[in-house]
Amino acid sequence: MIGIILSTLSSIFLFIKKFEIKKFAIFLDFFSIIILNYYFSPLVAFTIYFCFLHSIRHSISLIHEIDNFNFNNGLRIFLKKALPLTILTAILCLISVFFLNNSYDLNSSIYKVIFIGLASLTFPHILLEYLLEKNEK
Repeated sequence: MIGIILSTLSSIFLFIKKFEIKKFAIFLDFFSIIILNYYFSPLVAFTIYFCFLHSIRHSISLIHEIDNFNFNNGLRIFLKKALPLTILTAILCLISVFFLNNSYDLNSSIYKVIFIGLASLTFPHILLEYLLEKNEK
């Protein structure tokens, strides 16, 4: 607990010393991770962080790559490409919870779907990022 408090105070000191929006964003990201892990179990906290905070930030960077000059056009193209797979994934998750609920209680079913879903998202995501980075060099 003392380490978390000292780390938070040092982060506040560093971004106040010479204010930059990037440092502030990193601090908010750090702070949100602490809050999520304080209030939720590790799996749920990671799921919320990965699916909402990390994914939104990553999606915004992809939207800028699609159309660097017009954010709305990039967003439209991004949604057109990402929405079908997102809807399909949501449907498959609900179906999985439904079938698992026959053998397990609802919480266990949801945890199993979250764990399998995160594993199936995380590995290809890391692999893709590695391959893209390797190709750029």
